Amino acid sequence: RGLQSFGMDLFKVAKDTGQSFKVVAEAATELSRQGLGMQETLKRVRDALILTRLSGLDTVSSVEALTAAINSFSDSALTSTEIINKLANVDAAFAVSSRDLAEAIRRVGSSAQDVGVDIDKLVALVTSAQQTTARGGAVIGNALKTIFTRFQRTDILNKLETLNIKTKDLNNKILPAIELIKSIA
Repeated sequence: RGLQSFGMDLFKVAKDTGQSFKVVAEAATELSRQGLGMQETLKRVRDALILTRLSGLDTVSSVEALTAAINSFSDSALTSTEIINKLANVDAAFAVSSRDLAEAIRRVGSSAQDVGVDIDKLVALVTSAQQTTARGGAVIGNALKTIFTRFQRTDILNKLETLNIKTKDLNNKILPAIELIKSIA
């Protein structure tokens, strides 16, 4: 009975998102591997397919990008719907696409979280870089990942200190990456 209900719900998602059942089933297959419950799987399938329509990414890439964002920013307790809304709002307001944002988050999300950059600040960094450089989300994501990773290295922090860039607070803790970027700028 549960499987039949799940199938019917998948057909409804296909109808609501304007996607074929094959595409919806593909997304559900990818998400079912994550051990999610039926309702959460349906919700994420719907959101992944919305991202597919917004961004032009294929279904699997949308699922991967959404999963990366949720897993990377798990401390924020963001839902897949909230993430999609953030991407869509920025896409509509600035010269950056949901595709580029999703690609960047997929590549740099976990590194950003490690250095204290939340999803809103990450989206702002990607948007700013995209508007300034016209580079794609993958390139920007990889660049930010490199920067964030290097901000965790002692030798890099020491070199910044020699350039009179403050890298630690009064408690001798490394400053958040956003503060380091501002200081470098």
